[in-house]
Amino acid sequence: MYRTLHEDKEAFGTLVRLYTPVFYTLLRKMIPNQSIENSEDDLQEIFLRIYRALPSFRSENSFFSWSYTIAVNWIRSQNRKTKVLKQTTIIPYDEEIRVLQGSQSLKTPEQTAIASEAEQLLVQALQTLKNEYREVFVLRMMQGLSVSETARILKIPEGTVKTYLYRSRKELQRWMTEHQWNLQND
Repeated sequence: MYRTLHEDKEAFGTLVRLYTPVFYTLLRKMIPNQSIENSEDDLQEIFLRIYRALPSFRSENSFFSWSYTIAVNWIRSQNRKTKVLKQTTIIPYDEEIRVLQGSQSLKTPEQTAIASEAEQLLVQALQTLKNEYREVFVLRMMQGLSVSETARILKIPEGTVKTYLYRSRKELQRWMTEHQWNLQND
C-alpha cells in the first residue's frame, strides 16, 4: 500500500491481483443475476474508484475495510440504478459462484450433486431478500466478515447488522423450507 501511495503503478497491480477474487466473488453474490461480462466491467470500475480514492486513504485504517467499503458502495449504486427486481424465477447457475466456500472436499458424486443443487437454491433464495438483508448476509455469512467489519463497511450500527442477519436467515429459512430444503443454524 505504501508503494502504491507513492505512485508505484506496479504495486497497485499487485493489489488488483490480490483483491480481484475477493471483489469478483462479492459482485457475483450481491448481484447474482448479472452477466459475467457486466460483473467484470463492474470489477474494473471498483478498482478504478479505489485507485482514484487512494489519496483519501488513511494509514490508521485497514486497506481491506477501506477498499471493501468502496466496492460495497459501488454495488449499492448499481443496485439503485438498475432497481434489481425481486423475483423467484430460476436464475442461471454460474459455475464461478462458489457459495459453499471453505466446505470440506466432496468425495462422492452424490455429495457433489447435492452441494451444487444447494448452491443453486441459495443463489435463487438470495434474490428474494431485500437488498439490505442480502448485503449483510453475504458480507457476514458468505464472505466471513465480523459484525463490526460488516457494520463499518455498510455504515450501519452493529445492532442493525445483527437484526438484518437474523431477518435474512429467517427469510432464507422460509424460502428454503418452501422449496423443500432446510437451513441448519450454526
